[in-house]
Amino acid sequence: MPWKHARLTLRIATLVMVLAIAGAAQSKLQRASALQQQGKLSEARDLFHQAADEFRQSGDQANLAIALGEAGYISMQLGDYSGAIRDVEQAIQLRQTVKQDAWLSQDFNTIGLAYQNMGNYPAALENYQQALKFDRLLKNAEGEVNRLNNIGNIYYYQGRYSTALETYEAADRIVNANSGQAWKAGSWKLTTGNMAAVYQRLGLEEQALTLYQQISRSSGELPANESAQLLVNEGVLYRRMGDPVKALDAYHNAQGMFRNARLSDGEIRAWQNIGIVKAMDLGDLSGALKAFATALQLSQQSSNSRGITLANLYTGELLRRLSQYKEATSHLKVALETAQKSGMVEEQWKSLYGLGRIAEQTGSAQTAIEDYKKAISIIESVRAGLRAAPLRTDFLADKRDVYDSLIAFVARQPNASADELFRWMERSRARTLQDRVAARTPLNETSVPLVQSHLPPDTLLVEFWMANQDSAAVWITASESGIVHYPDAASIRAILGQFLAAVQMDGEQWKQSSRELGSRILAGIPVRKHLIIVPDAPLDIPFELLSIPGGSLLIEHSDVSYLPSARLVAMARPSARSWLFPWNRQLVAIGDPPVYSKDVFADELWQPLPSSADEVRGIAKAIPGRAEIHLGADARKIYLLDQRLEGVPLLHLSTHAFVDLEHPERSRILLASNSQNSADYLFQQEVNNLDLKNVGLVTVSACDTARGKIVAGEGAQAFSQSFLAAGASATITSMWKVADEPTATFMAQLYYSLGHGATKAESLQAAKLHFLRSKSALASPRYWAAFVINGDGWNPTVRVIPWSMVVLAAGAVLAIISLVFWRLATAKAAKKAQRMAQPSR
Repeated sequence: MPWKHARLTLRIATLVMVLAIAGAAQSKLQRASALQQQGKLSEARDLFHQAADEFRQSGDQANLAIALGEAGYISMQLGDYSGAIRDVEQAIQLRQTVKQDAWLSQDFNTIGLAYQNMGNYPAALENYQQALKFDRLLKNAEGEVNRLNNIGNIYYYQGRYSTALETYEAADRIVNANSGQAWKAGSWKLTTGNMAAVYQRLGLEEQALTLYQQISRSSGELPANESAQLLVNEGVLYRRMGDPVKALDAYHNAQGMFRNARLSDGEIRAWQNIGIVKAMDLGDLSGALKAFATALQLSQQSSNSRGITLANLYTGELLRRLSQYKEATSHLKVALETAQKSGMVEEQWKSLYGLGRIAEQTGSAQTAIEDYKKAISIIESVRAGLRAAPLRTDFLADKRDVYDSLIAFVARQPNASADELFRWMERSRARTLQDRVAARTPLNETSVPLVQSHLPPDTLLVEFWMANQDSAAVWITASESGIVHYPDAASIRAILGQFLAAVQMDGEQWKQSSRELGSRILAGIPVRKHLIIVPDAPLDIPFELLSIPGGSLLIEHSDVSYLPSARLVAMARPSARSWLFPWNRQLVAIGDPPVYSKDVFADELWQPLPSSADEVRGIAKAIPGRAEIHLGADARKIYLLDQRLEGVPLLHLSTHAFVDLEHPERSRILLASNSQNSADYLFQQEVNNLDLKNVGLVTVSACDTARGKIVAGEGAQAFSQSFLAAGASATITSMWKVADEPTATFMAQLYYSLGHGATKAESLQAAKLHFLRSKSALASPRYWAAFVINGDGWNPTVRVIPWSMVVLAAGAVLAIISLVFWRLATAKAAKKAQRMAQPSR
């Protein structure tokens, strides 16, 4: 029938038309891909969209998914994040229908990148995790590494640094397990760069720089966006290391690379850093404002929420410094609002800190306090999420300014409360050590009443706080407390340097600095028999040498203990045992290790210590209990490990020590080795991990062991802190280099007093006064003032029951037993005699 022929003709014509459309669409798809490779992204996206429309008409779902997926990826690159999400979500639905599972990981990754740039971190994380699921399903190791890095980036932006680092490390393990793959080099650089960024954010610049240098020395090319980001990160490090010119050059190079690659979010970051270095280091304020304005414009064009937040934050801070408070407040409030919406925690506390300073400068006291407290609350919530102690140690270093601003503001109030000021001072210092100790002895927040309840009679605690301009101290006794203000912190800092230099030399020059410092630091502070000092850098000095009103030295009136934090007063506990039997170990002493001319560390030229062995033998004789000593080749680390010190009240190390003021993990104490040709060392990190919870006093008779890298908010990272962190109740360490023979004599005096029941601080005071009043060359502070006690100096060590008492007690027991047997025998004889006297039947 004719109508049948017409229908067949129509079907043929339709098929021809569909094939023609499909062919044209396929051609556009190929041309779009070529344009994309040439970097002509806008033209490529238009062709992909045209091809998608034609594939939709022809019903070619597979190629439609490809066209939409590629168009969406380009939209993400161009900053059209909403368009990218819309196209790629359609692509995902189509791929699931036609079973294109191999593409799904890239699609979910594209959506994740779009949400990340929009500041929607939860949505970004969800899509990255979906992408990771398909990478693992298809056993795509390269994709898995990339996805783990993107997931780590989200944790990084959210301030979850421990989780970020763990995620990057998981990616690194996969990279290392695929050593034969062509993609390994690029993935290793990407992952290593991200780990370096975490270290950099946490203040571990040296570790970060080491990783960046490893990347720079390695072969192979990185994609343009990753190379540019590494340049940005290196620029940040150059700034912190004092080379802003090199930093600016790195930022400009990165900005050009991002622009050429059409990567707007990267270019935004580069402009932000250009503005920072111009404002903070080069004094080009107008240039900085232009850079921030460019970053803000690019961010608004692409709806980059993170870029909008940071550009407003930096602009607000710069305007605050220019005293343009109204405009600054407007920018900072926008930064805070967008940071809160996006979950950007670092930017939240920085915005609040800026708003707090503006409120303070404009006279809005209550608002300033509220903003500072909110900023600190965010900082501490982030810090609480850092699980590894090394990460926590440096975390507060660049945030101590927030605490200092609040402390200074509170201290300036006419009705300032000693308790409130003290609480904030405590929250600004030695937090890592507090965490370590609190893990064994949980305790609530430190307060003046809490400290007062734990102070022994006739004891005074003084906690110092020193900022760049303001300084103060809070003093506490069992019944009173007060605040002392130091209006001229700069002059105190100047005298401190002179004082520390003078006390390490022979002569009387130190006395003038002692009088000047004493009159400034101790004025207004009561003098008590027992003194506990909680210093703040740079007040790491021997306070015993300061003059008090009347001209005498503090050491002549008070024994002095030092604490990194007053919280340790409430944590200190007398030993569970008050007495030891004479056959129990009271002392483990290690000394006089061999000195080798060649060693693994080139910076050590050890000299023999002729008096070290005599020192150890001398203190062993000075104590009444049993001493376990290890000298010479037997002075080995093994005696400190595996709970071998359990129940030992005293640990003494007489040896050499090397203190690295830049890298605390390299600080070490010399010990003997199993080898005949090399030394062994007890590294500071190993000390942190020792089990010393029952050790009442660790004495390190070596040079500089009370010194260490100064970390703002944590104090000196010295052996003294490490031994406390390991559980020791107290440590005696040295603040400078000490001579061999005088040190041996000093230690004999110290242990003589300890053996006779004096407290640890009283014993140290007695030894110092013995030298001071010796009327010999040893009266110079250089020979004895270096030794200070950190920790619980106000309790004695465990006493030892003398053998004479044991013998007497044993004799008494034998006498009682003999008397009992004699009475029993006498009674038995009497009964027998009585029976014999009875008449028999």
